[in-house]
Amino acid sequence: MTSGSLLTRRRLLQGGLGLAAAGVAGTSLTACGSGSSGTPSGWTEVTFSSVGDPTTQKMFKDMIAAAQQESLDEHKIKIVWKPAPGDDWASVMLQFASGTTADLQRIDDDRVYDLATSGKILQLDKMMQDASTGFDLTKYSPTFTTKVAVEGYQFSITPGMSANALYYNKKLFADAGLTAPTSWADAWSWDEFDAAVKKLTKKNGSRTDTYGLQYAVNTIQPTAYGAGDTALYNNQTECGYGKPETLDAIDKQISYIRAGYAPTIDVEYLPLFNAGKLAMTWQAMDISAQISKNVDWDVMPWPKTPLFAMTKNYARTWVIPKTAKDPQAAFLAMKALCGKAASDVMAKAQFAVPALTEVAKSAAFTDHPRPKTATVWAEALGNVAGKPVDVPFPRGPIGTALADSFVEGTNANNLVSGKLATADYLKRGRDAVNAEIKKRGWNGDKGKELLAKGGALTDPDLKVAAK
Repeated sequence: MTSGSLLTRRRLLQGGLGLAAAGVAGTSLTACGSGSSGTPSGWTEVTFSSVGDPTTQKMFKDMIAAAQQESLDEHKIKIVWKPAPGDDWASVMLQFASGTTADLQRIDDDRVYDLATSGKILQLDKMMQDASTGFDLTKYSPTFTTKVAVEGYQFSITPGMSANALYYNKKLFADAGLTAPTSWADAWSWDEFDAAVKKLTKKNGSRTDTYGLQYAVNTIQPTAYGAGDTALYNNQTECGYGKPETLDAIDKQISYIRAGYAPTIDVEYLPLFNAGKLAMTWQAMDISAQISKNVDWDVMPWPKTPLFAMTKNYARTWVIPKTAKDPQAAFLAMKALCGKAASDVMAKAQFAVPALTEVAKSAAFTDHPRPKTATVWAEALGNVAGKPVDVPFPRGPIGTALADSFVEGTNANNLVSGKLATADYLKRGRDAVNAEIKKRGWNGDKGKELLAKGGALTDPDLKVAAK
């Protein structure tokens, strides 16, 4: 999902999973004869699939080639690229329903929780901790094992994340005498940011000719967490976002729309930014290729709101379905695609910030014409003063309720359209989430109960994230 979209990424979470979970395939490497895929005799074939445009699919093929040369050829494992049959995640979910997914499958991170609790994907904690074939987690970002964890367990791997940050027009900043911060540790305070937004905005009477800021509604999450709040209270039995500081921070952000410093959510941001009529826009990494070559731009952090500067990143996530022909081979293929050679390909494509820290800090990721401050993207996967930059947002059914109540739908649309008071937005959102919590009898232990009920936990006493 792009950061400017209000379309849900959580649809079909409950749909298309009616089939009984398939049993786990054998864990030993299985040799196969040479076939139409070109897999040599005696090698193990692992199919890998993802949605994506032609550029993205080429990148995946290049990652596969790099991983083969770096390690997989030695293990006689061959990854066979298998493009997804559709162009959205719904088509992938239908494959899960019919048991026809690839051995290694890229999936929308918002669907991992449901796939896990429905018994459709493998728990990976044991394989990840294996002394000989597992991951050296010290080499990866702090969010590598936490971003998409399901109740602390690993059912997916996230080799990279699309970092969300503020894109800014360098000429408009220079004309206003402003110098953007270049790290999350030095993010602007609310007051500094407020002054910059107003200075960058150019008005002609009641008309705004140049907007100082544009943002998506999901910035509400880092704004609330940056005010010192959380999405859930009391062992997940009550909706959060109840602090007065949260109301003040969100209301200040929404005031930019009401006063004409930021456009309403229905206004297309990219034409404005490309025309030099928008100074700052909060977006993910994938819009960089869409920015006009005439615009000199860079990226900077979201401000402290007012305690912390935080963001909400988008995970690029892979899972191993229980229908995988050889789970161990699929895991080794997955690990190789998270290795240096494949991560270098991802870094050069600017598809995501590689979770492999060495590559995220290397020239492969930082040495591009734009942005000059790619470290702002890279730092979004780490910590500042011991606190994660990326919002640790809840997942599962209550996470979905939070998104539906605060980010997607009428309540969110009315807020960012300037039609709804912030206090009313927060009250309606909290009431909806609390109703869902009550209906489900939800608490912090329910998620593990769902995993047990779905037969998902093959190793209930192993948790990578607990190490």
